[in-house]
Amino acid sequence: MGFWDILVYVTWSLSATMLIWMLVDAFMISSQYDEAYLMSSREGSEDEVVHGVHMDKEMT
Repeated sequence: MGFWDILVYVTWSLSATMLIWMLVDAFMISSQYDEAYLMSSREGSEDEVVHGVHMDKEMT
């Protein structure tokens, strides 16, 4: 087996690993945050947000 064959297997392995990582991450994010929150532009705001729920200032 030549260098290029090994390189092809390594790149396919990295590609499959990245695909699995992205799918797991997408599942974890979608289970932690509400879809309405993820689709809104509020995630970049200065408010204190915990798992997609805006916390009141009085609550500690």
